Parts: sequence; structure tokens; C-alpha cells
Amino acid sequence: LENMEVPFVSEMPEYLDSVSYDLILDAIFGFSFTGEIRSPFDSIIEAIGKSEVPICSIDVPSGWNVDEGNVNSTFMPAMLISLTAPKMCSKDFEGVHYCGGRFVPKKLVEKYELTLPNYEGTSQFAKL
Repeated sequence: LENMEVPFVSEMPEYLDSVSYDLILDAIFGFSFTGEIRSPFDSIIEAIGKSEVPICSIDVPSGWNVDEGNVNSTFMPAMLISLTAPKMCSKDFEGVHYCGGRFVPKKLVEKYELTLPNYEGTSQFAKL
């Protein structure tokens, strides 16, 4: 991304306005997150949630429980990119939803009774 001149921030900006930022890429926590959101992440997630900048969350929105959804009342991202398969929390998601992970082994599909999207051509992601 640096070669494409995508700017990064080293600390949380005081204001997250849509004039200065086009998109917030949310990948703070992984899908195994549980419990309360601790410092310093609580203030970061609160600022993200108050922002008018569109949020794109990877796999599970930060602060959400993978099975129960937005139990911490954080934010609703505009876009969600589920990895491998949509998680249970995505049933409450209201934005644009993609799934990436075309090559899931048949044993995993059967074991977890996954319903995966149809991928067009050689695409690695599908819009749900």
C-alpha cells in the first residue's frame, strides 16, 4: 500500500472527517474477540463509530462478538468482508457484504455445514 501512496496514520487523529478521510479500514480485533473493549481500543472504536467516514470491517467488526453480533454497541460498518465464510454475527449486518476465500476444503464445508457463495470465473471474492 505504501508503494501506491496510501497514507497511514501512526496515532489516532483528533477528528475523523469525510473531507480528510475516504474510508476507515477496521481490522483492530480478530474473530476470536470476546468481552469488554479495553483501553486504548475503547476510545479508538468510539471515535470510529462517531465518524461520518464509511467503515469497511474485515471478517468481524471490531468489538462485535463473532456469534452474537454487536453486543458492545460499537458501530455498523458500511461494508463487511467476511473471510472464508460469513460468521453468525453477520446476520445483523445491514451494509454491503462480500466474502473472500474461494478455496475452502470440502472437509471444512461439510464439518461446519457451510453455505458458500458462487464465485464467478477466477474471482477470489463474491458479493453476498
